[in-house]
Amino acid sequence: MTNIISPSKAGTAFPAGTAVDVANGNSIVNDGRVIVIASNANASLVRNVTVTPTATVDGLAAAARTSPIPAVSSILLGPWDIGNYGTSLQISGDNATDVKFQIIQMPG
Repeated sequence: MTNIISPSKAGTAFPAGTAVDVANGNSIVNDGRVIVIASNANASLVRNVTVTPTATVDGLAAAARTSPIPAVSSILLGPWDIGNYGTSLQISGDNATDVKFQIIQMPG
C-alpha cells in the first residue's frame, strides 16, 4: 500500500483510506513504527482486519491476529515488532467496499 503519511508539527493532511484487497491481501513496509487506521463504512455490520505474523514458535506458524471494526467506526492498529511480523506487514480486510486502510509512519 502506498498511502503512507507521516505526522508533522505543521500538520499533515489526512488522506482518504485505500480500499482493502480481499482477494490478495495487502502488504505494508514495516519498520516497527507503522500504525494503521482501519475504517468500516457499513452502517450495520461488523467487519474484520487480520494481521498475519511471520515469526514461528518451535517451527510452527504463529496465529493470525483478527480485530473487529464496529459498524461505522475506525480502529487504530499497531505498531508491529519486526521480529514477529517481518519487514513486510501482511494485513487484510474482509470487505473491499466497506473496509479502508490509512497508514501512518511514526517518526523514529
